Amino acid sequence: MRTEKHLQNYLFKRAEDHNIYCRKMAITARRGFPDVMMIHKGKVVFVELKSPTGRYTLSKLQVREIARLDKAGASTFITNSKEGVDAVVEQLTNA
Repeated sequence: MRTEKHLQNYLFKRAEDHNIYCRKMAITARRGFPDVMMIHKGKVVFVELKSPTGRYTLSKLQVREIARLDKAGASTFITNSKEGVDAVVEQLTNA
């Protein structure tokens, strides 16, 4: 994977392969919200994708939003690799 976009495309392909509802999020009123929402058999998770180069870290807003989601009982994942995407898909499909 060279870029976050490549990683996102990989995530969407893996989701499609496993019949997982997957959507890119665009929350205009709340900056820092995770990039992607995935739903499979009633289980909802949020995924924050980061560049596979490792050059980018979570912003303060992203840290705060992910903490709020976790506190509310949501499952959130942060990944910058194909292996991380595979782990999210595995967890969703084997839950």
